[in-house]
Amino acid sequence: MKHHTAIIGGTKGAGRELARRLIGQGRGVSVVGRSPVRDSDMEWLGESFVQADVTSVDELDRAFNEMVAKRGPIHSLTFFQRYKGAEDEWENQLRVSLTATRATIDRAVESFAPDEPGYIVLVGSIACDFVSDTQPASYHVAKAGMNQLMRYYAVTLGPRGIRVNAVSPSAFIKEESREFYEGNTALMELYAKTTPLGRMANSEDIAGVAEFLCGTGASFVTGQNIFVDGGVSLLSQEALARSLTSI
Repeated sequence: MKHHTAIIGGTKGAGRELARRLIGQGRGVSVVGRSPVRDSDMEWLGESFVQADVTSVDELDRAFNEMVAKRGPIHSLTFFQRYKGAEDEWENQLRVSLTATRATIDRAVESFAPDEPGYIVLVGSIACDFVSDTQPASYHVAKAGMNQLMRYYAVTLGPRGIRVNAVSPSAFIKEESREFYEGNTALMELYAKTTPLGRMANSEDIAGVAEFLCGTGASFVTGQNIFVDGGVSLLSQEALARSLTSI
């Protein structure tokens, strides 16, 4: 049976990159997105795309029925969705990041391949542990909550052979933001200077870690949150401050 990966929020950013690389490998992939995708993406997505709003119980159930009917039971489930909007920020952020994630996992478990290893990966942000002045309180609380949700399911689904982990990226370059970063050389140089690996992350970096966690190489890894930040979280505040001055 072909490994079947369901990607929630796989039409943009790192989710799109993961979908593209798995489809390129001939893997079974279902990409769930709330909005229609552009024609150029449909050329390689094809029947892999399932349009559904996972905050709706009815649409969530329809999406999983459709995915299983097309590609069989699910082996891996990954989350890349993120709330973007201004209205009722707190409620909607938690609804998309936490409530919908919980509902999706609970529904997905029914569709996982029986008697085979299963993998779930939640992609969040380093804002789960740190505070960014570019993001609201709701974003930080949602990302922290996702990690605890990950740990809860790692324990409760472990006996069923389902491993649950998280990926927490720092700021990274995706197709949608590449033009902004490449046009802002001062910001790119700042990230390079303050990151031990000397560059910003990109969608490929995030997708690569998610892919690893969805494979047999991670068969005894569960309940872990992997930071993908080039080592910046290892630096003390004093070290970062000194790196930006000549003192």
